[in-house]
Amino acid sequence: MKPSECPPWIDPGNAVRVVVKCASYVANLEYGLLSMSEQEHDWWVDKCKGYSLDKFCDDMTSKVIWGPSQEIVVWGLDFDSGTEWKVTNNEQFEKWFQSGWKEKVVYLGVEVVTKKGYKTAESYVDRVESTTQVVTSVLSVDLDVPSIAEGGVISAKPTGQSIARCGVINSDSIDICSPVQMTNEEDTGDTCNHAPNVEDSAALVDWSKLAIILDGLDGDAHALLDEDELFDAMGFKNTDERAAATAIQEEAALPVIPIEIQQDMIDAVIVVSDEVPADPELVWDRDDPPMEVGTKYPSMNEFRMAVKQHAIVSEFELETEKSDPDRFRGKCSANGCPWKIRAKTQADKSVRIQINEEDHHCASRSRVLGKMASQAWVAERAIPFLKKKKDMGAKELQGKLQETYKTTIGYQTTWYGLQRAKDKLFGKFDDSFDWLYRFKAEIEMRSPGSVVEIDIVRVGDKVHFNRFFCAFKACIDGFLEGCRPYISIDSTALNGMWNGHMPAANAIDGHNWMFPLAFGLFDSETKDNWVWFMEQLGNAIGPVENLVVHTDACKGLETAVKKVFPWAEQRECFRHLMENMNKLFHGNISTL
Repeated sequence: MKPSECPPWIDPGNAVRVVVKCASYVANLEYGLLSMSEQEHDWWVDKCKGYSLDKFCDDMTSKVIWGPSQEIVVWGLDFDSGTEWKVTNNEQFEKWFQSGWKEKVVYLGVEVVTKKGYKTAESYVDRVESTTQVVTSVLSVDLDVPSIAEGGVISAKPTGQSIARCGVINSDSIDICSPVQMTNEEDTGDTCNHAPNVEDSAALVDWSKLAIILDGLDGDAHALLDEDELFDAMGFKNTDERAAATAIQEEAALPVIPIEIQQDMIDAVIVVSDEVPADPELVWDRDDPPMEVGTKYPSMNEFRMAVKQHAIVSEFELETEKSDPDRFRGKCSANGCPWKIRAKTQADKSVRIQINEEDHHCASRSRVLGKMASQAWVAERAIPFLKKKKDMGAKELQGKLQETYKTTIGYQTTWYGLQRAKDKLFGKFDDSFDWLYRFKAEIEMRSPGSVVEIDIVRVGDKVHFNRFFCAFKACIDGFLEGCRPYISIDSTALNGMWNGHMPAANAIDGHNWMFPLAFGLFDSETKDNWVWFMEQLGNAIGPVENLVVHTDACKGLETAVKKVFPWAEQRECFRHLMENMNKLFHGNISTL
């Protein structure tokens, strides 16, 4: 069975997959017996919320069915040792559940059994099959065979009644004897429910004299009807004859149509195409959008952006008289200018320009700070520049936009528009912390054995990011198998939106090249942060003999190394040592 995927509402770091194997069984339901084959189910649970045996049984009711006289027995499955452990209470279930946290999967076995005091469903099945075999054997009786049912004999009650009436065996005259071993003269085994005696031997059926007596309800025997007579008596024959007559009428030749009428019919045919025309793709020049009457735009938002761009290109300031999802009315804000524009939403949700009258008779308002260059306009125009240079600042963008579109834009408008463009192009900065858990889950799935840890801080109801550590499986194995037992550790300050530090641990390979081992993120170089980082590094690489750790003079880092790697030799960077020497000692340097 293909493993299911972890649902998005469960933290991948806390998710544990539960795999359940259910043995085949017979469900003793209220409406009868139902044979069930082997089944396998799996689902995901959050280990932080706890998971008990009672909750597991509730989940199984939605996946496996059993009767009111049955219950389930839970087993813990250990495939490594090939053993099974019966789980009877919540404490045992919790211990078994916790044993699978490291591998993120728990294997359980389930079997459906009968409650104490109830008969098993299998006994009902055996009785039904045994009775079916006996009745089937009697209906196809062989007079030369002394025993019909395997493992038992059929005896008739001495009631004087006929055994069969109208060809049907009378069940009141038959006893099904359960098998008990008995011995005959030749010491061959036979089975019966008690030892034979004289009285019982008189009650045995003489199969050679068995006859079926037809007993008519009216006192006379009725002969069975022939198949054709029964078909005619039930009225099926008349129905078939009518259907055949109708089919012959439908297959009769059509009347001949004159050639002149056929030609008239061909000329009168209206050609209809079943092809549905595709929606027209609305394309326009975003730098100089057209504003002629009849021009269409896909939505009202696109039209508003286009008319603003038209005002900037035409060097006038647009005044909006009315704007809603269905209509737009605008005019030139200059006194006495007759220019106006009207647009309306159509049935297909597109926006069509209805009116664009008069020309501008006002003086140019070029290079005047106005309302046309809004934040939304700046965001749309900034995207092409950001694709070429993603670290472009607001001041540089402001200059390029003013030079390109011959308009004046405020710095604040440019800055907010730039942030909108970055959010649209690269995603929001705040969302990047939410994606860390997806990054962790993806790394653990693609590179099993990698160590990715995320440390958070809870403030009230909110969760805040605190620290991060990552060491890829390939880097861990490369350090342990092909590098010297040497680690250089330091951190660099980050000067972007998040002003923290990025610690890193590097090694040296056989070519004397730097080999990346691990990296992380925290807010500052404190003792607590360094101890946490070194602990995660120790969990990733384990104990390494003859380890040498190279650091700078950071006291928090030196303390963390002594606490986590007490056996390692610690060395200080020579460049940092020289800088500290110059800070502490001044004057001329003497050579010994």
